[in-house]
Amino acid sequence: MSALCPNRSNQETVQRDHYVTTIKGQKYELTWSINRFSAWSARAESRHFFVKFPNSPAANIRWILVFNPKSRSDERYCAIFLRLFSPEDLQRTVQITYDIALLDYKSNVFYRTGKTASPIPVTVRGGAGGNAIKRETLLEKLSSGDKLVIKCTIEAHPEIVTSAVKEFKTSLPEALPSSFSKDLELLIGDGKFGDLTMMVDGEAVQAHKCILTARSPVFAAMFEHAMQESVENCVVIEDVELTVFKALLRYIYTDKVTCLDTIAQELYAAADKYGISTLKSLCRNSILEKLCPENAADTLKLADLHSDLEMKRYTLAFVSGSVAIKVTKTAGWQDMAKTHPHLVGEAFEALAARIPFR
Repeated sequence: MSALCPNRSNQETVQRDHYVTTIKGQKYELTWSINRFSAWSARAESRHFFVKFPNSPAANIRWILVFNPKSRSDERYCAIFLRLFSPEDLQRTVQITYDIALLDYKSNVFYRTGKTASPIPVTVRGGAGGNAIKRETLLEKLSSGDKLVIKCTIEAHPEIVTSAVKEFKTSLPEALPSSFSKDLELLIGDGKFGDLTMMVDGEAVQAHKCILTARSPVFAAMFEHAMQESVENCVVIEDVELTVFKALLRYIYTDKVTCLDTIAQELYAAADKYGISTLKSLCRNSILEKLCPENAADTLKLADLHSDLEMKRYTLAFVSGSVAIKVTKTAGWQDMAKTHPHLVGEAFEALAARIPFR
């Protein structure tokens, strides 16, 4: 009986331990507004005034915010503090973080106190706080508006809980990179599966109707109707050199172009002829990146020939700028003045638009 060999795949089982520590508690917020504060504090004397919160019968723990406009221990101060108010049968201790702020009628904070208070036994009704601010200072701060707003925030932290979660996961093998463009590139000039012959400069190039149709509206219209090219499955390509057409075909199949440094203008014209706007855009950018006084006239004629307003606007802005004199001295400009005089007129209009009228 042969022994069983272990499975040595590139997958492995990984145990990950995840611990989470959480402070389980509650947060309470209270806003207490006292209108006509000066008159109210004059009548209040040394009495305690308070509000209870949260205002819910279901709350296990409730708090009292106490405000005394004239502290019993020192009448020069106002006293403000918290007290715990809860049923006597809760035998536990609560630790809190609290913040008490005093605001004027414009909601500007002029006094704030807060800290992490020592553990407060529930059954003892402990408290936090004390003398807060001088009465004289408080009345001065509230001289405009005569309104006091007390905001209190409490975060109670009754217990800290740490829980562990064990995760068992099998790592997945890394996915292979896409080979779509590379696979389609193998079809270029493939006579085995091609269903169309394209004659370029006397050379036969095999292609696929479905791909050409999907990528070019011009080819799609050509094959959709009962034209000679569709019937004979042969297309004669004119006005496009073989090198340029192969670059065009490579982009159609792979969405890649690598020869813009040498044939950008020729490829631009071919892309425009066959309605491949994305390639035309790439060629346009490459041409404009290399724009200079020596080739500005040729670029302007190219834009005009293909009704490319975007390229024309960019080139006109260039020739009407600081290089205008250099451009007009080039052989290309002199030739354009003879063959395309309307472009010279457009260039001067662009230049005039940039010169301020005096």
